[in-house]
This record gives sequence, structure tokens and C-alpha cells, in this order.
Amino acid sequence: MPFDLSAYLARIGLESLEGLSETEKLQRIHFNHSTHIPFEALDPYRGVEVSCMPEPVFDKLVTRRRGGYCFEQNCLICSALNAAGLPTYGVLARISRPETGFGQALHRVNITEADGARWIVDVGYGGDCFVLPLRFEPGLEQSDGRNEYRLVPSERVEWSVQIKQNGQYQDLLGFDDKPAADADFAVNNFYTSCNPASAFKLFLMISRQTEEGKLTLFGLAGGETVRGETHRFELKPEELTPFLRDRIGINMEGIELELHP
Repeated sequence: MPFDLSAYLARIGLESLEGLSETEKLQRIHFNHSTHIPFEALDPYRGVEVSCMPEPVFDKLVTRRRGGYCFEQNCLICSALNAAGLPTYGVLARISRPETGFGQALHRVNITEADGARWIVDVGYGGDCFVLPLRFEPGLEQSDGRNEYRLVPSERVEWSVQIKQNGQYQDLLGFDDKPAADADFAVNNFYTSCNPASAFKLFLMISRQTEEGKLTLFGLAGGETVRGETHRFELKPEELTPFLRDRIGINMEGIELELHP
């Protein structure tokens, strides 16, 4: 089934890509996708299996105006970039934690090409990930206007995207530059979606990038960051669904949500 680029662009608040260079197209799509389609894993939390195949993902995130996590989000933008004439492929990736380092290959990023340069694309990480694509240029310090990043070789993985925090670069996510098949993503997505030990089944984790910052929610504890300043808040159980609908922007029609004990 051909990818409906017009519907996708409308979903992320873009009327057209006409007149833009390849790099401008990539940057505009990446930023608008990040700020219009929220990170959410309501389905695993509710016991609903998630598909990471292109057609179900398009139906969920574009047609039904839901959000999704990495295997969904980065599947969607991969299809969109290819439809926009930017050759793109997905790779399996690993998130790094300060206390444990790189974990299992339970993340997806994309590699694309624009104006003869290679770029790293990731719109499916709920943490402090870049809202603009990163040039695939080792050692180059890059800013998305919110954080500073660089790409470096790594021992555990071929490449590590690092983020600068407190003046020091730390591993954020790692990957091998090897295109993965849909079946590879499906296996790892099944673990993320269905394994009882998956964090997405145990905890309610939501975030949405905004024009000036970010909204996050872990259970009922939330935070709103605007231009680097973060305000913390706590929701009441009855406020959860309206918050997800009105502030995060998730179509909550037909979703019954009960917090785990």
C-alpha cells in the first residue's frame, strides 16, 4: 500500500515540502514529528499487543491520532522520509543507563541521507533525545537548541550517540550501522510489548516534545519543561485521561485506562 505522505504531513502540522532542500525537508519533518506525535505506551500498559509494521502503525499514529514508542514512531518516519525521496533505513539500537551502560537491543533509530550527507533520525525515545536529526559525523558537537550531542565509536556497540550533561558527555544510545529487517524489529518489539518484565507493561510513561520544551508523565507524577526550567506537578486519578487527551494530545476515544497498583 503506497504511503500517504499528504496525510502524514497534515498529522505533523506541515502543509507541504515544496521548495525545501533535502536537508530542510529532513529537519522540518523530524522536528514536527517530534512535537506533534507523542511518545506513549498505553497499549502495553493496558495489555494490548503493539504492531510495528508500517500499515498498522500508520493507522494508529496518523489515522487514529495516537502516539507510540520507538518501534512505531521510527517505523512511521522511516516510511515518510522514503516517500519524501530521502533514502532511509532502520537499525536496532540500545539505550544506555548511567548505572548499567548499554542494555538490550530494544530500541530503533534510522539512518537517512540528505544533500549527500548521512543523518541519524530518532523520534521515538521518550528521554532527552534530539528534536533535530544529527549528522553522521564522528566527533562533531551538535546542538538541537536544547542539548548538545556527539557521535563517537564505542566498544560495546559500533556507534554511540552521547549527550552533554553537567559539562560531560555520556552515552545516550548505541547502534551498529547495519540495516535491520522488519522481522528483527518485530522480535524485539514483541518483547517490549508483551514481556511481563517490560517497563512499558509495568509503568505508565508518557512524553511529548513541545515547541519550547517537553511534557512528561510517569504514573501520576508530571513535569513541564519550558526553555530549560522544569515545573513538577502531580495529577489526581480522575485528571489522567483529560491530561493525556488535552495536554499530551492523545486521542483517548475507546481507551479505558486504569493505573496499576
